[in-house]
Amino acid sequence: MSQLGNKLYIAAIGMLTPLGYNSAMTSAAVGAGISAYKLSDYRSKSGRAIRTSPVPEEIFSLDVDVERNATYRPQYDRVIKMAALALQDVEKELSKPIKKAIPLILALPESIPNVDQTPPHLLLNNILKLSDIPIDGSKVQGVPTGRAAGLQALELAERNLFQLGDDFVLIGGSDSYINLSFINHLEEQDRLLFEGKIGGFVIGEGASFLLLTRHAEHAMQQDNHIIAINPVGIADEHGHIGSDEPYRGDGLDQAFKQALANYSGHKIDAIYGSMNGEAFWSKEQGVAQTRNHQFFTDNLAIEHPADCFGDLGAAMGSTLIGVSALALLDDKRHNAHLVYSSSDGAKRAAVIVEKISIT
Repeated sequence: MSQLGNKLYIAAIGMLTPLGYNSAMTSAAVGAGISAYKLSDYRSKSGRAIRTSPVPEEIFSLDVDVERNATYRPQYDRVIKMAALALQDVEKELSKPIKKAIPLILALPESIPNVDQTPPHLLLNNILKLSDIPIDGSKVQGVPTGRAAGLQALELAERNLFQLGDDFVLIGGSDSYINLSFINHLEEQDRLLFEGKIGGFVIGEGASFLLLTRHAEHAMQQDNHIIAINPVGIADEHGHIGSDEPYRGDGLDQAFKQALANYSGHKIDAIYGSMNGEAFWSKEQGVAQTRNHQFFTDNLAIEHPADCFGDLGAAMGSTLIGVSALALLDDKRHNAHLVYSSSDGAKRAAVIVEKISIT
């Protein structure tokens, strides 16, 4: 749980998802309920087509000068190029260029035995090489917890901004479930969604980054409003997927409670969560929502954007914050959202994203 109590402000948002080449396209598509789900060439053990949510292939034919190594694989190319293009989107949204090198907090996948994932050092080297935003290589931190990592990064960002005195911090990640070793792993656990199956989730891919600042005057603006991120709540779920301990829903409930304790504004108008279609996550959100119902409006909206772009893994947390922030700026009725993300492992994280008037 954050001990600092300071608000962070969003200075810029960048995304590349199956729904669009930038944050505006992704946000509009989620708002319209558009789905990027497709039947893929991958097959389940029963021979049925697996549903995926891929970024359009033409993205990966773009001329991006990627640094490769001797073990470079096509799946690494996807993750690296998505990161580079999402960072370009951040740079385009800036009102003024950043002149001083800034910290980067990179959300990374959970480590899974026998699953081939993009080496973090290779992703980072390419980000440092390809980003037009100046990044201080000595101030890079990784958070290897998957879906919750993008929200966990907020706690580290707060420390950089308010304890170490940085003016800006970049957080986010790039990830893809669309590779054969990951698909085989999920198939063994009976977690994939394919033709004729009820339950399971759609594997996706994407990248998103948020440029955060401690200065309200540097925040992105729309109609005299800016977006603030309140201190994050972080907790562990002992009965997580893969654990032998009983599931009680305490982890997400505690993350909700911490996030709500750090907030004193309007009641929450909507929940934006990482729920991806698996029954486990629906039960988890139901427990946390019920135990904290007094903080939510009577007409609370429940949003699970994975229904539109699939499960984005380590890119999920920052994408959910970005989609929530843009929805707040476009919706005059909403003032605050609770955003949460849950990893397959123990980590749970939640945060209140708030619209603030500057008039």
